[in-house]
Amino acid sequence: MAPFARLLSCLIVLVVVFLLMFEESVRTRLLVHLCEVHPAPSAASADVIYVLGGGQSSLEKRFSIAASLYKDQIARRVLILSRPGITEYSTVLGRNLTNDEWAYGKLSDLGIHRSDIETVPVEKSFFGTLSEAAALSSLVKNRGYKTLILVTSDYHTKRVWKSFSTLMEHTDVTLYIYTAADPATILNLTGELAKLMVYRIFLL
Repeated sequence: MAPFARLLSCLIVLVVVFLLMFEESVRTRLLVHLCEVHPAPSAASADVIYVLGGGQSSLEKRFSIAASLYKDQIARRVLILSRPGITEYSTVLGRNLTNDEWAYGKLSDLGIHRSDIETVPVEKSFFGTLSEAAALSSLVKNRGYKTLILVTSDYHTKRVWKSFSTLMEHTDVTLYIYTAADPATILNLTGELAKLMVYRIFLL
């Protein structure tokens, strides 16, 4: 094995050992660094809530936060990312639900009127969060919304905030962001940190 390869292997082993020894401390520090919260002021209201896309487990946690804001009448309309494809089987319908049907059902079960829920199509891209920010910026501008609440997983908030605030920098739209507690491993968090760095250096 070449000297450089041996050195690289040793460094990787040391990093892994360090992470295992101080896993909880490292995880906590990463989570604090990746979180950014901008809640609406007391008694404030917003035009619309947008729930960032994600996997079903994460979406359920985010939907719960959106439903709480809806019930508190901070905003009376909820937008969600339209996701193609199908998910679990419905015995009532006798077929698999589409991802959008699943989302409508979960939000309805949480007390949000179906007429107050809307799916937003976003062109698929390697940089999904940035694509969502671009699509929502256009939608908000076209509809004349002045306030937008974002809801996403806690460790995802800084990248979301950076993306949306940058793309809406020269508008009069006021942004707020709420976090949903979403368990994440160190691997998830380091991956999110890497994505945040890419967004900051190359995209925003």
